[in-house]
Amino acid sequence: MLGRLNALWKRLETLESGERFQTLHREQKDKPPAVKATFLGVAIASFVAGVVFVFIPGPGFLFFALSGALFATQSSRVARALDAGEIRGRKALDSIRARWRHRSR
Repeated sequence: MLGRLNALWKRLETLESGERFQTLHREQKDKPPAVKATFLGVAIASFVAGVVFVFIPGPGFLFFALSGALFATQSSRVARALDAGEIRGRKALDSIRARWRHRSR
């Protein structure tokens, strides 16, 4: 199972920004019900782990990111929201980087 999740994560990295989660959703759409249930179960478990790690030192953000990606495989609405959020997040990060560079001169 971890090998499949690792492959999924690497696949996400290769897809185009702003389209990656919707593409992943389309690719997972025709999978058997058992695979869909497994993805959903792992997404829920990952989210719960993220909640736990928020309150104790640990990689909570990574678990939230993983659960979001897994939920996006099952929901087109979540996939669209993550793609839009990625674009807005990248723009905000670019703006912060530009300000940081300008102020550090």
